Amino acid sequence: MTLLVRALGIGVAGAAVAGTMSLGYGEQAWRFIVHVTSGPQTHIVEISKNGFTPSQLMIMKGDTVTFVNIHTSPSQPSSDPHPTHESYTDFDPTVGIAPGDSWSLRFDQVGNWQYHDHLSVGTRGEITVLDSSIRNSALAKTCDGDCFDELVRTRVKKKGIDAAFQLFQDTYEKGELPRTCHWTAHQIGEAAYELFKNGRDFPITDATTYCGYGFYHGFLEGLLRENPDPEYALSFCAKVEEKLGTMGLWNCYHGIGHGFTEDPPPPETEGDFEAMIKPGIEMCEFLFGDNFGDLNLCLTGVFTVPAGFAEKGEYGLSVTKDTIFTYCKDQPYRYLKACYGEFAPKLDIVLEWDVRNLTPIVHTISDEKLKRLVTWVVPSVMVAHDIQSPDLSKYIDGCREAFSGTLRDICWGGTILGFFTHGEPEKQYERVITFCTSDNWKTNAERRFCWGEGFRQMRSNYTHEKVLTLCSIAPATFQSLCLDEKHEHESPYDDPSFE
Repeated sequence: MTLLVRALGIGVAGAAVAGTMSLGYGEQAWRFIVHVTSGPQTHIVEISKNGFTPSQLMIMKGDTVTFVNIHTSPSQPSSDPHPTHESYTDFDPTVGIAPGDSWSLRFDQVGNWQYHDHLSVGTRGEITVLDSSIRNSALAKTCDGDCFDELVRTRVKKKGIDAAFQLFQDTYEKGELPRTCHWTAHQIGEAAYELFKNGRDFPITDATTYCGYGFYHGFLEGLLRENPDPEYALSFCAKVEEKLGTMGLWNCYHGIGHGFTEDPPPPETEGDFEAMIKPGIEMCEFLFGDNFGDLNLCLTGVFTVPAGFAEKGEYGLSVTKDTIFTYCKDQPYRYLKACYGEFAPKLDIVLEWDVRNLTPIVHTISDEKLKRLVTWVVPSVMVAHDIQSPDLSKYIDGCREAFSGTLRDICWGGTILGFFTHGEPEKQYERVITFCTSDNWKTNAERRFCWGEGFRQMRSNYTHEKVLTLCSIAPATFQSLCLDEKHEHESPYDDPSFE
């Protein structure tokens, strides 16, 4: 489904984002050689009515490829030639993979392996296996973060929103991004608004929901600076809800708070936190003062702006790990959830991306609700630093060492949330597989928690049909947690009200 926004109206249209992996040069100076990691990893190839996705894959010797059939018909991915499959005889499941099932193969032979669906020969793919001796020899990218932002904005202007998300996804598959997923989506939203204000038609597809809805944060920020009419903003959010549901509406409300908080701030407010947030606070209270849930969403958009200033030491604001929540402490109690929730993400760098360093900070917070909130938020942001790592066990061990009981589970749950906020769109479940199959889980109960929380996030981010097809990725003993019809798993974080 796609929401088509025009300068004079809003209508309907849709597309999905998919990408392939290859060596070579991107636009302008954006250059990559295949990104490799320090050890074997697992790659996912989805089988659907559109064939194999990705249809081209480059991996290292010793890596595993798992074919997941999300189609309605069986599929048998097998090496060329048809029907003997003799180029790589092990590359043949010998029988069709049933809908909802998967089949894996560890590739131990270097080479370029072209393959086809034995049950539908016209469906083809290619896997290139590189010798593991070149592992860790990838060349650095020659385009920094600012350069990439410009590439994204240019892509929106020339080819549209879907093309910009495609650039993001292609870049993600080729190497480490210079920007986070959410930041990139924010840039796409800002660039889309530039088209909007100039009367250009453009489609807003389901891809605009990717990366924590960053698109809407950027779009609303631009819209409200140009036209600070709250009724206009609310009418736009109503259209977003109509097409994208409640999550779209919530993120639109966040965008309203963001849009009414000036960036950069007026010169006369430099160093004055309260003056910076006052216009946004007043607008959020005016629009949503009678509903704490909606008010909180709007306030998160307000507080995220000065939190960003403080993180960078700009406009007279600054923070350290010892003063991170100083600006929040004098706020009304019902503002604390939004304020702590937006300042907590700024801890990732000062904690050196190690959740164990979070413990002393959490224990200085007297309010139990805020303790749980910070323990949930920090790992969800911190994991962006390691999202492409084949080994995420440091979060398993780190949360266990840092916390016990409920806070430990919240820390693990926040990490899994981070996979869906920062991971490759529509493929975040690959991180869940890596995480939940780690040998670092000590008990069956811990591993069960991981799969339960992983599937809970999948149900929030994917269609029912997709979740159903992914059920087989978990060991049989945990597959009942996929749809969780018996309510065996509960979220570790209760998202409490601060009214």
